[in-house]
Amino acid sequence: MLLIRDITWSDYQAVGELLDSNGLGIGGAYSPEGLHVIVAELHESVIAAAEFQLDCDFGRAEGRPDHPGEQAWILTMAVADTHRRHGVGRTLITEIARRAQQAGHTFLALTPQDGEDAAGRGTFFRACGLAPIEPGASGAAWGCPVGQILAAGAWDGRTRRNP
Repeated sequence: MLLIRDITWSDYQAVGELLDSNGLGIGGAYSPEGLHVIVAELHESVIAAAEFQLDCDFGRAEGRPDHPGEQAWILTMAVADTHRRHGVGRTLITEIARRAQQAGHTFLALTPQDGEDAAGRGTFFRACGLAPIEPGASGAAWGCPVGQILAAGAWDGRTRRNP
C-alpha cells in the first residue's frame, strides 16, 4: 500500500537522489529547510517526493493581477521513473491540496519546469486539473481551486496518509 507522509531526516538521502535523477537536485546534500515536504513510500522505499509552501503570494507580489493572491505553491515534485503513470504524482498533488485546504487556502499553483519532457509535465498537470493562469506569459504559473483537485483526486483505498 502506498503511504503518503511527511519527510523524516532518514529520507533526506533518498529524496536527494530522487530529485537528482529527475534533474531537480542541487548537486549537494539535500536539506529542505523552510519547506514542507511529503514523500510517497512503497514497500519501505521512497518513490516520490514533493516540496511545497502553504503560504505563497507569488503572483500579486510581482504585480501580476491575474494571480489569485495567497495560495499553496508546489515548488518541486519528482516520481521515480518506475512508478510513473500509476497515480503517485496525482496522489501527492491531492495531499498538498488537502493540506492547503486545512490551512485555509482555496488555490494551488506551480510553475512547470521547462526542458526535457515539458509537454509531458503539461499533460500531467492538466490531467490533475491545473491550467495556465496567464497563458503565453514566460514562466507562467499554473493553478486551480483546491476543491477542484480534491474532487478529482478522490481516495481510492490504496493510499494511506500519516500526517
